[in-house]
Amino acid sequence: MPSTTPRAHAPPPPPPPAIRNNPAPAVNINPPSVPSVAPPDALMVELLVYNGAPFKDHWAYWVCSRHDKQVGVLIHATGDVRNGFRFQAKRSYDFRYTTNPPIKRVPLQWVSAQFFDENAMLNWGDPKDDYMPVGPFEISAHRVNPPREDNEFRGRQGKFTS
Repeated sequence: MPSTTPRAHAPPPPPPPAIRNNPAPAVNINPPSVPSVAPPDALMVELLVYNGAPFKDHWAYWVCSRHDKQVGVLIHATGDVRNGFRFQAKRSYDFRYTTNPPIKRVPLQWVSAQFFDENAMLNWGDPKDDYMPVGPFEISAHRVNPPREDNEFRGRQGKFTS
């Protein structure tokens, strides 16, 4: 005969964590005052801002060709927190053919052409992802160490996948 004594039930499981669908807040940048007309023999260096939602925005340097403002070299760190990041130059990058345009282009400074090897920087018109710097400007940017892998992130991932 079944027992008529009420049994204690386990409490319901906690609700799942809230999922945020709103993007990371935009960063307000006060751009420097840069003349719109180029000094003789100079190239414009810009800061590109990409929407990184739901994470922080991604930033890159942009140096455009003196002949076409939509073509240039995009200089940034590529990778992820699990494996680390490394320097990358996207040569002869053309904004007309990208599916991921920046949300903001911030002119930073006109820089003398002596700090660039424009033909090599643009890979003689042939698009290419490159990991070695060319010319003094890129060599200078390459000296800044990109973020390394995050061992703490790896540890957290291991806890979730075990």
